[in-house]
Amino acid sequence: MNRLTLIVLAFTILSGCSNSVLKSPETLKLPKFSMPSWLDFSMPSIDIYKPSIMQGSVLEIEAVEKLQIGMSKSAVMNLIGSPSIIDPFHQYQWDYIHHSTINGDQVIHYRLRLIFDEDVLSEIDKSELGGLSDNQ
Repeated sequence: MNRLTLIVLAFTILSGCSNSVLKSPETLKLPKFSMPSWLDFSMPSIDIYKPSIMQGSVLEIEAVEKLQIGMSKSAVMNLIGSPSIIDPFHQYQWDYIHHSTINGDQVIHYRLRLIFDEDVLSEIDKSELGGLSDNQ
């Protein structure tokens, strides 16, 4: 039996047992009615699940520090893995991009950009690796 039905039924029974005569609305005073503690109408709390979302290349700072100008593309790929993005219009540039949200709160974002001259690493841009060092 749901709570509302139980309350209405209890109120009807309790008011029907009274031997007082129905009075006019001006003089009608209802008795104070307090709810029993077991009839608590509070809503249960709901925890919202926030999954961890990881997108892009996961890099290790130790491996990134081992990168050196003059390395071949295959040596770079063996050291830190394949890039997140190889742009067909800029085949000389590899981008390692990572964005993750942990438990819906903490956001980690970093980017490593490598520039190649033919098959040789010619430039390393670590300017946006702040999120990587914070994570490690």
